[in-house]
Amino acid sequence: MIWFGSSAGVALSNLYPEAKSVGRWLRYGWHVAIAYVIGFFVLLFVLGWHPNPKHKGGEPVTPPATMTAPAAR
Repeated sequence: MIWFGSSAGVALSNLYPEAKSVGRWLRYGWHVAIAYVIGFFVLLFVLGWHPNPKHKGGEPVTPPATMTAPAAR
């Protein structure tokens, strides 16, 4: 969101020096930052929160895809 975030942004800011002003980006592009935050929460609501299990302590967690089926009798 800030001009130095990508090499393309750096190349464009060399062509247009006024693009280097973060204050100007926030003044005229505040809706981009708001849309980013809203989009994050929409995706969080749609997809849910699935953090990784803790790695320290407790029993090791076996993912369901690697579990073996009980032997048939």
